[in-house]
Amino acid sequence: NNDNKMKFNAIVGNPPYQIMDGGNSNSSKNVYHHFIEIAKKLNPNLISMIMPARWYAGGKGLDSFRDEMLNDSRISDIYDFPNSNECFSNVEIAGGVCYIKWNSNHKNDCKITNKINGNLNSALRSLSEFDILIRDNRAVPIIKKVIEINKKGENLSERVSSRKPFSLPTNYKPIQNGVPCW
Repeated sequence: NNDNKMKFNAIVGNPPYQIMDGGNSNSSKNVYHHFIEIAKKLNPNLISMIMPARWYAGGKGLDSFRDEMLNDSRISDIYDFPNSNECFSNVEIAGGVCYIKWNSNHKNDCKITNKINGNLNSALRSLSEFDILIRDNRAVPIIKKVIEINKKGENLSERVSSRKPFSLPTNYKPIQNGVPCW
């Protein structure tokens, strides 16, 4: 009987990220993805959850979750913080954090916003374009150019100069907190 079912219009959360898995030292198992999966099964209109960004590349039990997320056209926004301190002060989460906005009525590309060293960069992108989520919007044109060169069977050295690779200057600052500072 559908009259007894509870309807959730919006689900917002900061689920637990991991539990100890009984392994050596600080070994742990990711659990946050289960909360996202359960939230989707409740069939709400909107979901917003914050979680570690480790799922972008998969691994450690996250491969199927990553694939499902990259092929979910209902994800309207991803806000990415490679340095977790830019989202949570005094909290160090390896790989950074992100929060998603999921809308049951959304069926288009996703707006991905990166916050790197206080600077915001947004782009509308297809999440399913690559096998992993390329986190930095600035890297996507470079990756596309490399893929194009590969498809043409060209050598990369024919298109890339050691002086100015991909027509980009090489005078970038060193990596700070695991993030290139351009």
